[in-house]
Amino acid sequence: MCGIIAYSGKNGTNNSARELVEGLKKMEYRGYDSWGVAVATDQGIFLERKTGPISRLNKNPQKALPFGIGHTRWATHGGVTENNAHPHVSSDGRFVVVQNGIVENFLELKKVLQKKGYKFVTQTDTEVIVHLVHWELEKLNKEQELDKKSKISSPLSSTSSKSKLSIEKIFREAVRATFLQLSGRNTFVALDRKTESIVAIRQGSPLVIGKSDKEVFLASDTLPLLGKVPEIVYVDDDQLVEIKGLSLQMFSAKTGKEVKIKTQKLSQEVSKIDKDGFDHFMIKEIYEQQHTVTEAVSYSEEEFLPLIKELKKAEKIYTIGAGTAAFAAGQIARFLREAGYSAYELIAYDAESYIPIITKKDVVIAVSQSGETADTLEVVKVLKKKKVPLASIVNMMNSTLTRMSDYQFFSRSGPEICVASTKAYTAQVVWGYVLVQTMMGNYRKAQREVHELSTQLQEYFQQKKYQKVIKKLAQKLVKEEHVFVLGKSQHMYTSLEGALKIKEITYKHFEGFSAGELKHGVIALVEKGTYVFGIVGGSTKEKQETLNALAEVKARGAKVVGIASEPHEFFDVHLFAPDSNGLDPITKIIPFQLLSYYLALELKNDPDKPRNLAKSVTVK
Repeated sequence: MCGIIAYSGKNGTNNSARELVEGLKKMEYRGYDSWGVAVATDQGIFLERKTGPISRLNKNPQKALPFGIGHTRWATHGGVTENNAHPHVSSDGRFVVVQNGIVENFLELKKVLQKKGYKFVTQTDTEVIVHLVHWELEKLNKEQELDKKSKISSPLSSTSSKSKLSIEKIFREAVRATFLQLSGRNTFVALDRKTESIVAIRQGSPLVIGKSDKEVFLASDTLPLLGKVPEIVYVDDDQLVEIKGLSLQMFSAKTGKEVKIKTQKLSQEVSKIDKDGFDHFMIKEIYEQQHTVTEAVSYSEEEFLPLIKELKKAEKIYTIGAGTAAFAAGQIARFLREAGYSAYELIAYDAESYIPIITKKDVVIAVSQSGETADTLEVVKVLKKKKVPLASIVNMMNSTLTRMSDYQFFSRSGPEICVASTKAYTAQVVWGYVLVQTMMGNYRKAQREVHELSTQLQEYFQQKKYQKVIKKLAQKLVKEEHVFVLGKSQHMYTSLEGALKIKEITYKHFEGFSAGELKHGVIALVEKGTYVFGIVGGSTKEKQETLNALAEVKARGAKVVGIASEPHEFFDVHLFAPDSNGLDPITKIIPFQLLSYYLALELKNDPDKPRNLAKSVTVK
């Protein structure tokens, strides 16, 4: 959700503000409503915060020092205002703080701090962190000066007075003491002007360090680091990072003991993160699917075998995800059931009732684009404690979910910048299909089918006439408020994902249903002129049942839009989508993705950055 960036360079350089703004722009896809940067200067700390899109700074910091922090905010506590934007500055102006997460005991801590005399000037929970750090800093300084314990207990008071602490360690310990008092998933970074250091703690939301011989970066993901540094370090939960100049140290945030730093090479390609001549990332990523579907299954049969062995001996198989990833997980579970396996799909944010019945004799397959989805990670952490075997399919290498998994797979779609997922979704569904076919001994057949799918998509995108029909339909839908999407059997999840895609980008109420649900209540919503989409695909029986449902709404005056390989007499609009046997959910989702994009353009919406949404949902 929020994006964090920190920078520390060599003395004598003054490009910290530029690096921070540039880094924030590379994390725009995460979603945000305001942003800000803080840069150390000779006079103190330069601070600028804004609402709306990231732009140039109104002023350039004078006599800037080579370290600073920046932040993109996605509002959770407090409205979208400059005052609520991060970074937040301490009452004495000494340090600033940015945060990604939610302080669950915010109100309790706020009351305690107000009694101590702290005044709150924002509506954010982050301000609690700022005041707590200041309070702990004051206590530690007094303990050093008076060589006695403070009357007010601290998580560190039993050890803090036993030896003389450096001013750097005092600040680090103040940050650590603050962390120990917070409830919830909280990742935060503090920049201290006095010690010229940056201290960060991760709990929940991701942090990654990038290091070269000229500069050190700290960011919420690797995109700001591409082309900047050769090496990275992933920060784990409950770890503290201290950066001073080019010096880097890591500690346990719970014990304060130093932790060994494990570096690895940064391998993602910079070339993949641009629009390649397209107007938006969304349309580029839709087109890329003709290639990414094959990349997702470039695993050899042998690479699937360890997971397949685990799946075949499992009593039950559970797939889990949230949002679009939940629909991909549902589709994978369906593939497994069709192959004769006991498979169940779970929606991560509502999986609590399943946790007691999942055992180490089962297997869980977790699906996530970012690998940092808070709802999914929370369930996975509990299941890991129960020693349940875990596999994951994600699009971001070395994510938290990947590092927690026993069996790791990547959809290999390249960075997906548009907030609404397209290519990651189809890649993960294709991966699931090939996995299940390989379990059945059909690896080579599945690979041929995927390459045939790729050819179908290439031919589809080359035929501009199909998109002309979609563009014309988008114009007709501009004034529509309620639209329904019907799918049957293997296309139930296609209907849900198709409707979600249009909701996300157009802000229109599209609702997906199983075609079988129609007569159980949904048909009451249909009146003359209501647009109803029907996904006609799968077996002859499935096609006929969907056509029967569409005939019912047609008889009640609905305008029928058919997503099908062939036209039908009662389609008011026919959106062509080729049949593709077991991979039909892929060809049938493409028209929805394109309609979402073109309808967003008609409505003057930004398809890459829909309102109120974040790419990586790292808070609950």
